[in-house]
Amino acid sequence: MKKALIILLAVCMLWAAVGCTALGGANAPTEPERKTFLVPGYNLQIMADETYSEKTGGSFDLQLTNNSTYISVMAYNYSDLDEGTTARDLYDFHNEDITSKRDAVNTVEETYTFTLPQAEVIHGVFTAEKEGNKNYYASYLFDFPEKETVAWVLVTAIPSYYENNKEHLNNMACSLAPIE
Repeated sequence: MKKALIILLAVCMLWAAVGCTALGGANAPTEPERKTFLVPGYNLQIMADETYSEKTGGSFDLQLTNNSTYISVMAYNYSDLDEGTTARDLYDFHNEDITSKRDAVNTVEETYTFTLPQAEVIHGVFTAEKEGNKNYYASYLFDFPEKETVAWVLVTAIPSYYENNKEHLNNMACSLAPIE
């Protein structure tokens, strides 16, 4: 009886060790390190994994890429906007501008709003083609009323990358926050 208990205990320990490894133990892949990127002139920051680097020379206040996707940020101080301009106005303006320069535009996620601790957010996703290449476009408008700042974020990715990394891309975009 004692020998049977020892064998049973050894089998359970082996099963637990194999099971833990399969569910995220020592041999499981680790999450990439995250880096902080600053949006110059707006006291904002965004977190992206270590595979991203800053792209210079574009029309955005900040643009990050890992060669499969781009995270682009345009920020505004409310004092620099025309009187009466709302966050929704900016969201609509930027999306209309992008879609007017693309073909075969299709809605993937209807526009909706949600609240994060740091901001009110407007969000939607569409696909479109540019020069025959299809991309996903996840569009966000972050309203930071306490900071009197608003920022539009566009995540652009090839379809397979977006589908396989949707939650991760959303988490990076939603990390946009004021620097405290």
